[in-house]
Parts: sequence; structure tokens; C-alpha cells
Amino acid sequence: MTFLPIVERELRVAARRRSTYYLRMASGMFAVVIGGMAFGLALAMSMAGGPSSLPIGVYAFYALSYYLFLICLLAGVFLAADSLSEERREGTLGFLFLTDLKGYDIVLGKLLAVSLNAFYGLLAVFPVLGISLVIGGITGGEFGRMCLALTNALWFSITAALWVSSHSEASFRATANTVVLLVLLTVIPPVFAAVFPASALVFHLCSISPFEAFHFAQAANYFRLAGNFWSSLAISNLAGWAFLALASWRLPRFVEAGVIGENANVWQRMLAGDLSFGKKHRQSGLLDLNPVLWLLEDSRAVRWMTWALCIAGSVLVIACAAWGKTGVMFIPTFSRPFYFLMKVLFTLQACRFFSEARCTGTLELLCTTPISSKTMIEGQWLALRRLFLWPVLILMSAELLCWLFSLGGFSSQVPPGMFWFTLFFGVPWQVATSIADFFAIGWFGMWLALTAKKPQFAAGLTILFLLILPSVAFCVPTFVIDIIFIVVCMSKLGRDFRVAVAGMDGSGR
Repeated sequence: MTFLPIVERELRVAARRRSTYYLRMASGMFAVVIGGMAFGLALAMSMAGGPSSLPIGVYAFYALSYYLFLICLLAGVFLAADSLSEERREGTLGFLFLTDLKGYDIVLGKLLAVSLNAFYGLLAVFPVLGISLVIGGITGGEFGRMCLALTNALWFSITAALWVSSHSEASFRATANTVVLLVLLTVIPPVFAAVFPASALVFHLCSISPFEAFHFAQAANYFRLAGNFWSSLAISNLAGWAFLALASWRLPRFVEAGVIGENANVWQRMLAGDLSFGKKHRQSGLLDLNPVLWLLEDSRAVRWMTWALCIAGSVLVIACAAWGKTGVMFIPTFSRPFYFLMKVLFTLQACRFFSEARCTGTLELLCTTPISSKTMIEGQWLALRRLFLWPVLILMSAELLCWLFSLGGFSSQVPPGMFWFTLFFGVPWQVATSIADFFAIGWFGMWLALTAKKPQFAAGLTILFLLILPSVAFCVPTFVIDIIFIVVCMSKLGRDFRVAVAGMDGSGR
């Protein structure tokens, strides 16, 4: 038998696929747009005598690099999170093991199938990233290190997603678990490394995060701690190989695995999407309120994570305000990651109902009942409100109260211009845009999960379109973009819901 036959087949199929070539062109054009905006903004700030201390080439290089890093992490969510679990649902995974194929044959084949286009797209972006070399401010070594760090982030994301997919069966659960795992492995380790900067053991343990290699690839960090870049790059790369090996070992057992039993531990229940202890108690009385709310009320893990983010963010904001009278300047900066993680969880829940209902056929069954489309949408919003309303309100209240109590001392410590800028565009602006983000995510996520050709991608696309790409539009406030999404998606969902479902099914879905 041919060595790695699935890998050879996927390479031949990708070579004949038109999207392989179109994606390279689209990736290059996307990088040109973002890079052009970054260059234009840096040039405008330089001509206006703005406070930017970075040269134009350096500013554009870092701006484009951060966007590429986030997109590389999302590649696993888009491409690999449902790759193995989809084979399990369709029943084709068991047939593959009736042949002489091993687990690593299938996993490596899927790895090539889902990562080839992403890798080609990343290669198409590197020349745009290298324009900063011509403009000045970036050395060839920094450019090479950044390319390595971005490629490593793509590798880490896809291998982690494959490992999660080898444990999950439902498409939504696979996507949700992949997002949570990538957020935890990317965000939490750098925080620990920053809290314990003098501990070499903590640094090497935290180097599993691909962000560490990305951080130390920058020239200012590399020349001080050159060894940290190579060690973090090697550790996170080895973690990707470990994910790949675990997925290969798990896959044959995944085919034979049955329904999760009562004796399963918490880790097995979480990966299988069955972390629902106390579900019947929480669902009591909800059926009379809204049947869709009754169907959705089983997200205890999401509730725990949301409250943990709320408490941690509130404590950090209060500590920041108590740090000094000028601490109000840092409140939006330190609270922003907690808002982002809450929005990620909110996105997963907003896309969940219609995504799962379409994949399982529940949506068609609901359309045969007297339940109206308005009731379905209201049930989804009720479920989101029960999970996120109080945690988000508490975090916003803590931020606003700390900001108000610090204004008196803040006004006497900074120039008047900075005071008025922070007064209008600091904490209040962040709270207002966060509220608009939550509403936009809810409406757009539900609409996309209902109409997308592949509903399992709805959560990842919502994160891309509403949490990452809007920040590219430097000249348009994100608040305005959110309002546009809310108005458009409300009108689309407010139309004949059953006609939309019938048209979707008639197209072959």
C-alpha cells in the first residue's frame, strides 16, 4: 500500500481545486487592504504631528502581524474543528478503519486537507508583510522570526482543533470546545508568565502558548531575550505534534466509543458536550415560559466561565483604580480582554440553537409545530440574557464606578486634553461599544447560523466579522458598524422565518 495514501490523495485533490488558487489571491488582497490602511493611518498621524512614536513601517508591520496572528488562531476553528467529528456523524470514519489505514493516516490526511489552503494563504501574505523592510524600521531577522511565529500559530491552532475534533461528535460542540481551548492556551499562559517573570519554570510551562513566540519575535523583545523566542517556538511546536499524536491515538477509540455514561469524569463529559449536571432542575418551569429556552438551558459550563470572567475582571478593575489616581487610564486596557472573552462565549451561545437545530433536523420539526419564528428568536434571547446579563452588568458597573470615583484625582494629574479625551472615549465609550457588540453578535450570529451553507462555521465567522475585522476600519467607529449589523440582521430575521427555512432546505443545505 502507498505510504500515507490519504495525504497523497488530498494533495492531488487540492492541486485541482480552483479555491486553492483563488484563496491565495483573496489572502493577498486582504493583506494589501489592511496593510494599506495601517500605512495610511501611520502616515496621517506622522503628518499631523500625532503622538505615535513608531515609524510608519514598524506601525504597519505590527498592525498587520497582530491581525494575521488572530486569523491564524481562527483557522483551526474554521477548518479543522469539525473535520473528524463530521466523518463520525456521517458514518464514513468506521469504513476507513475497515481498510489497512491507521489513525495517523487519517489524521495526517485531514491535516493536509484543512491546512493546505490556509498555509498557501499565509504565504501569499508574507510579501505584503515584507513591504515594511523597504519602508524601513524592520530588519530581515525580525521579518523572518515573525513569519516563523505566524506559521507556528497556524500549526498549533489546526492541530489543537484536530485533537478536539477527535473527541467530539456534534459540530457545535467541536467548534465551541476548540474556541475555548485556543483562548485558554493562548491567553492564560502569557498572564502567568507576566505575573511570575523571574521564574524560568513558569516561563517554560507557559511557552505552550503560541503568543509567547509571537511576542518574542519582535525586535525589542528578541534582542533582550533571544533564547526565549527559540525555546517558546520549540515548545509550542512540540505541543502541536503532541496534539497530533493524541488525535491519532484517540481516533480508533473514537469510532468505537459509545454514549457517555453516568460514570464518566468531568473531562470526558466536557469534551463530549455532556457537562450538564443538574439540567432537569434548571429546566423546571422553563417550558411554560418558552419552549426554545427550555431546549437551550443546559449550559452550566458556560455560566461558570462567564461568572469567573466577571469576577476576575471586576477585581482587576478595582485593583487598577486603587493603584493610583491615574489608574483610570488603564481601566479600559485591563478590562478589554475580559470583554473579548465574554463576547466569544456569547457568540458560541448565540449561534448554538440554529446551528444545532439545522444539523440535527430539529428546526424542521419545530416549524411543523404552532411555535412561531418570533417565539424561537425570543427564546434564544432569553437564554442569552439568563447566561450573560448579570455578569456583563456587574463588570460594566464595576468599571463605571471605579472610573467615576477616580475622575476627581485624575483631572488634577494629567493635561486637560488627555482628561477630556479619556472622559468621552475611555470607559464610557468602551461600555457603549460593548453593549452594541453584544446585540450585533446576537442578531448576526442567529442569522448566520440560520442561513450559512455550513452552520458549524457560524460562530467562527461571527467572531471574525464582528470582533476582529471591524477594528480594521480605522476611519469608521465600531459602534456604527454594530448598528448597521443590528438593523440589517433584525430585518432579515424578522421576515418570513418558515420561508427562509424552506428555501434553505430546498437548496440542498
